[in-house]
This record gives sequence, structure tokens and C-alpha cells, in this order.
Amino acid sequence: MLAAIGWVTLLTACGSSGNRFRLEGEFKNMNQAELYLYNAADGRKDTIHVQRGRFIYETDLKDTATLMVMFPNYSQIPVFATSGITAKMKGDASQLREIKVKGSKQNDEMTAFRLKANQLTPPEMTEIAAEYITEEPNSPVSFYLLQQYFVKALEPDYRRAMLLCNTMLQANPQNRAVLQLKHDLRPLTAGSKGSRMPVFALLDTKGRVVTNRQMQKKVNVVCLWATWNYESRAQLNTLRKLVKENPGKISALGISIDATAGEGRDWTRRDSVNFPLVCDGKMWQTPMAQALGMNDLPTNIVTDEKGIIVERDIPNKEMQKRLQELMK
Repeated sequence: MLAAIGWVTLLTACGSSGNRFRLEGEFKNMNQAELYLYNAADGRKDTIHVQRGRFIYETDLKDTATLMVMFPNYSQIPVFATSGITAKMKGDASQLREIKVKGSKQNDEMTAFRLKANQLTPPEMTEIAAEYITEEPNSPVSFYLLQQYFVKALEPDYRRAMLLCNTMLQANPQNRAVLQLKHDLRPLTAGSKGSRMPVFALLDTKGRVVTNRQMQKKVNVVCLWATWNYESRAQLNTLRKLVKENPGKISALGISIDATAGEGRDWTRRDSVNFPLVCDGKMWQTPMAQALGMNDLPTNIVTDEKGIIVERDIPNKEMQKRLQELMK
């Protein structure tokens, strides 16, 4: 169990025993405070009490772990913990981005990365993260960077994350954390930008066969919708107008997650939808939706004439403008 230990009681301690990890902290401009620490792998949490700008924290540790130290302003700094070592965190509390963590190769390299990242743009940081992962595929730092810059980013790049997972697994095929992440990424990479639309042959609500060959215009849109979801119906109407106004330039396919084909067929007949609609009654288990990673309403995927996905999840208020730009 994680355990935070007060500074006073351990002031004379000489270090960490073989099966324990020790973290020492020293901050300027921080007299007393509570920091929070959690294990990134299993979510176990603890509290660190800072007194007179210092703290000592110890925990039993059998192997290695990535511990996240959270400050009162919610800033987080990773610490790579290994049994038998002592790591030291030091810096100015008013400049948290400059805080250094020392005591092992992983912590030294992560500190160097953070300090360098402070001077770079987000795209540059992402590229440097990818370079590090490629050069150090066995490092726990690589796994942290993979998650932070490709999976948990504001604009996740699941496809590239999967490629980097493969790089790490080539170096260590038994890495359980990376294997689990790759498993979790599979449904997210389906239908991601840059990937190819899967080959399909579907029966629409009028009994006609719809295939990839009908989705080879300059712009092609697959949208997920349901009669009971207003936003997705609005998306369908936007597409109906665009298809009517731009013959030969755009094609569309609607995938309904209604319980029966009749529900969608009746609604689209009233609204004169002029492109194929598919409804197999399987709702969220519809194979085409699952193959494309479409698990929310409304959802849309846009491909070019070669079947490469170029856009995804365009908001309805932006759809007309964005699709018209792609048609130019």
C-alpha cells in the first residue's frame, strides 16, 4: 500500500531499502502544502504533506511504476519509480514547468524532455516524443510519452499511436502495458484520418446493394444517425441539400441505428433523402458502424475519391462549409 511519510520522522533516514522506492522533494516558495500522488497503472492515490518546503515519500515497490505528482494548481509531473532507488524532486513552486526530477536514467531523461518541451510548439513536442519512443522502445518514459502525446492529447492520433505500439512491441513482445494499450486502441483506430475505408457491400432500406464503388466521388460522407436524435437528423438534412446542389461531386451513405428499418425508411421518405440509407436493426452493434469506430451520435466520416479518410466528426454547423471546401 502506498504510504506518505512525514519529513520530520525520516530526517535521519539514510535511503531506501531494496524493495522500497523513496521520493524526496525540496521546493522554493512553498512552505506548507498537500500534493497528491497516484499510480498511473492502477490508480492508487495518496497524499504528500509538504512542510517547510520539503517532503519525503516512501512506498513498497516490487518492480517499476509511473507515479504522477499533482500540485495544488492541478499541474502534474511524472516520476518513474524503481524499487531500491531514491529520486529527488527540486525546484521553484512558482515555476512548476522548471522542476527537476533526478535519481535514475528515466527521471533524468524525462526531466530533460520536459525542459526542452517548454521551448517548443506542440507539433514539435509530438515529433520529439515519437523520436524518443523509437530510440528507447523499452523505456517506461516511452510509454508515458505515447499516452500523453498520442492518446490523451486534445487531438489524439490513434493511428500513429498504434504504429508506435508496434515499435515498442518489436523490442519487447511481452510488454503487458503496451499489449493492453494496443488492444484498447484497435476500435479507436478504425475509421481514423489517413486510414482506408473498408470494403463493404450493404443492403439499403429500399433493397438495393450499396458498395464502395458508389463512394468514389471527390467527397464521400458516411454518417451515423437515428430518428430519435435531432442532431443526427439535422446532419442528414445538410447532406441531402449538398448532394442535391453538387451532383457528381459528393456522395453520401446514412447508417441508421434504429431498431427497425421501417422507422428510418418512413422518416427519410417524408424528408426526401436522396442517398442510400442502411438499417439492419442491430442498433449499436451494426457491423459497418463498428468497423469504422462510429460509437456516438452524430458521427460522420469523409473520404476522398481513393477511399482515404480525410475528415471525421465534422460538427453539423461546420459541415456545409467544410465539405464545400473539400469539393473545390
